[in-house]
Amino acid sequence: MVRIGRVHYLNTLPLFYLWEARGVSFVEGHPSELVNLLRKGQLEAGIVSSLEYLKHPENYRLVRGLSISSTERACSVLIFSTKPLGEVNSVYLTPASLSSRALAIYLIRRVYKREPEWLEDRERAEALMLIGDEALQERLKGEWQYVYDLGEEWFRLYGLPFVFALFLVRKDAPKGLEFFIEEQCKKSKTSFFKDLKEGRLKVEKYGLFLKEYFTSCLDYNLDERGEESLRIFNEILISEGLLSNLGGE
Repeated sequence: MVRIGRVHYLNTLPLFYLWEARGVSFVEGHPSELVNLLRKGQLEAGIVSSLEYLKHPENYRLVRGLSISSTERACSVLIFSTKPLGEVNSVYLTPASLSSRALAIYLIRRVYKREPEWLEDRERAEALMLIGDEALQERLKGEWQYVYDLGEEWFRLYGLPFVFALFLVRKDAPKGLEFFIEEQCKKSKTSFFKDLKEGRLKVEKYGLFLKEYFTSCLDYNLDERGEESLRIFNEILISEGLLSNLGGE
């Protein structure tokens, strides 16, 4: 049985919408949880934070052409703040995603020229960085005066999508697993977007935002622009010392 990590956020739905999953066991968790399982060999493959691949490319085979990336916005990787980011003194960073944590630190330091206290207690923070369904739900509350989209912030700087997650296969996983995953995800995406277009999807809690989210905020491909974005992000991780400070060994 092949164990594949699947993030339990709405944004992964197109990749797993319709699989012929014989011989596959799905393990759900948030991206950084799945990274740990993948490192330990408790998964053969998984959709995980792109930072893991940049940190340890020698450990993985990359599933070609697949990612979870923003377009000009991410819509579910957000900083919520009581004041402008250039004035914040404390920030809570979700532990759920290594890539998003690194991106938030970089943007706050270099774009907004702040070195706030990075808190684990969200109740004490002036700003919260949240991802996935938690970010979508927080935005729907409409309680925050300032909301920053990290995909949009990145696009303003570089004019490129930000690659939040990649589908990785361990080097010691069964031969050809990456091609099987590529085939299943491509078929799944085709079915998902066909059903979305024809109004057959039922995710009621996000209402009319659902179609906009999948068609205007997210990109599931990995092309030359995405690869260039990854190259820039890798250079930033090295220059900022974030490869060694985030995500363990």
